[in-house]
Amino acid sequence: MNDIRATQLLLVEDDDDDFILAKDYLSDIPFLDITIERSTNVEAALQALSERDFDLCLVDYRLGAMTGIDLLKRAKEHGFSGPIIMLTSQSDDELDQIALGAGAADYLVKSELTSARFARSIRYALARRDVEAERVERIKAEQEVRAKDRFLAHLSHELRTPLTAILGYTELLLHTKSEHSNELNVIHRNGKHLLNLLNDVLDLSKIAANKLELAIMDVELNPLLADIYTLMQMSALDKGLQLNIHAPEPLPKTIQTDPTRLRQVLINLISNSIKFTDDGRIDITISDATQDDQKYLIFIVQDSGIGISEQQIKEVFKPFVQVADVITRSIGGSGLGLAISNELVRRMGGNIRVTSQLNQGSCFSVRIPLNSDTPRVPLDLTAQADQRPSRTNPQQLTGHVLVTDDLRDIRTLIGHMVTRLGPEVSFASNGQEAIQKVLNTDNHYDVIFMDIHMPLLDGVSAVKKLRAQGILTPVIALTAANMKGSREHFLEQGFSGVLSKPVDAQLLTKKLSRYLPYQTIQADSNAPAQQRVLIVEDDNDAALAIAGLLEVLGLEAQIASTTGDAIAALQQSDLWTHIFLDLHLGSEDGLAVASYAQQHCPHAKTVVMSGADISDAQKNEYDIHATLKKPIQLTEITSVLK
Repeated sequence: MNDIRATQLLLVEDDDDDFILAKDYLSDIPFLDITIERSTNVEAALQALSERDFDLCLVDYRLGAMTGIDLLKRAKEHGFSGPIIMLTSQSDDELDQIALGAGAADYLVKSELTSARFARSIRYALARRDVEAERVERIKAEQEVRAKDRFLAHLSHELRTPLTAILGYTELLLHTKSEHSNELNVIHRNGKHLLNLLNDVLDLSKIAANKLELAIMDVELNPLLADIYTLMQMSALDKGLQLNIHAPEPLPKTIQTDPTRLRQVLINLISNSIKFTDDGRIDITISDATQDDQKYLIFIVQDSGIGISEQQIKEVFKPFVQVADVITRSIGGSGLGLAISNELVRRMGGNIRVTSQLNQGSCFSVRIPLNSDTPRVPLDLTAQADQRPSRTNPQQLTGHVLVTDDLRDIRTLIGHMVTRLGPEVSFASNGQEAIQKVLNTDNHYDVIFMDIHMPLLDGVSAVKKLRAQGILTPVIALTAANMKGSREHFLEQGFSGVLSKPVDAQLLTKKLSRYLPYQTIQADSNAPAQQRVLIVEDDNDAALAIAGLLEVLGLEAQIASTTGDAIAALQQSDLWTHIFLDLHLGSEDGLAVASYAQQHCPHAKTVVMSGADISDAQKNEYDIHATLKKPIQLTEITSVLK
């Protein structure tokens, strides 16, 4: 062998001649740079093994009143887990088996010390030692990773819990007329900033641990872009900037990607452009191209901001690096966004590139693979209605909800959020109290919100006990530990869904809408009693927003999210005066509802809601009364109803 190994060896031998011979033979092994220490009895050897680090131990079988077997049996309790080779004066198969059974790496007759077998035995023993050391290090590393995951989950929980109260109560106050609305907006904005920073740190930790997974699915491109545009346009207008999104050619209708992560990347790039631009515009161009037989979708974000120097461009994708550090200290941020975005795009199979000039602006180009051929459609930034809940959000839902959390502030907050949507709310402060209330025959709960970390009885144990009692009520986990695999874990434990803290009002509404029935909105006394509208819309937030506008006008409304639900509602044909119909109901065709209404509910006026135009031929064929182009405004609804 060419590699010389530095080896610390303990030779346990009470015979001087045998020790000298063994030492000489060991010195002749070419692949060892060996340091030998001698012990003459078992007790001295055990003391040496406990006090110093040895790579290997050779022990004679006969050691006065004791034997090498005694050392083998006691070596581990003295801290030595390396290989031990037993030496003996004569061959003995029975002793051989005893030695190997006691943990010896090998058993050699002293006459074999001059043979190749001795060197081979040493080599194999050291190799096994290395394998074992690697195994121990791997286990140690895995334990450290698990400990880190537990720490991050705990940190996430401890930070998200107070943020839940801060953001939630601020939102509740913002829904009231308050002379302190400006101050409340400052609190809410900074709370959201803190939440975004927490999410960035957790994302970076997941990336570093290779635990960030993408949820690839078919995604409609236009609604995704419309949502991003609606969100970022207000931020641009607040700084007096123009935000433009355009596509020179029709775009694929659907793409295969992780919509949440792609949205995160684009919002991060646009937010950076807005942050570092004081005057001018931000242009987003979307196109596609083919390179080496692979199709790519390309997003270009170009601004007229402060720009980046050539030296700084090399650093922008590194964590905690901010371009503004050397230009201005007035611009906040963690410096994590670009590092995370770069890694997300890389995991999508794409890349991010940047070009820039100081005081001229920057251009970020995102390229991700296109893996499917779909129809082409023009860019439509009205393809999805405004998803922000109306401040006069109607009480749409009915039922009884049990909110279980050990923190009174969080219980009260979630109770407020649920009550505003309509249902009756009860409370429990721990899992045991929740079980008692659910099993009480006087109570009936349609949905249970269950915090995970509670005294007396935690949420997981509580839901297991409920399921064991045959309780099938939907139970939604409330957790601040939003780590990889947590959702799947909670579903396996018997939960029906998961809601992360801080609780987002829109997500809470979606969760409740899945399990609770809608009730019609009570019209005011000035509205015609017969005016009832069926809203056929698969986007729950958009449907609630439209229902809120109808409530302002004093109309009753009911929501159907699928063609099946709509047709079932239309079977009560005398209820409806108007049908507000979205044509794109996921994979279903809204015109099927129009056709059914035409035949079975002819007196109801069908109003099509769409981000695209509907042809005159379709209007005539399905007896369409009017069309509303998204996003829908109150004045337009008023005009249609008149």
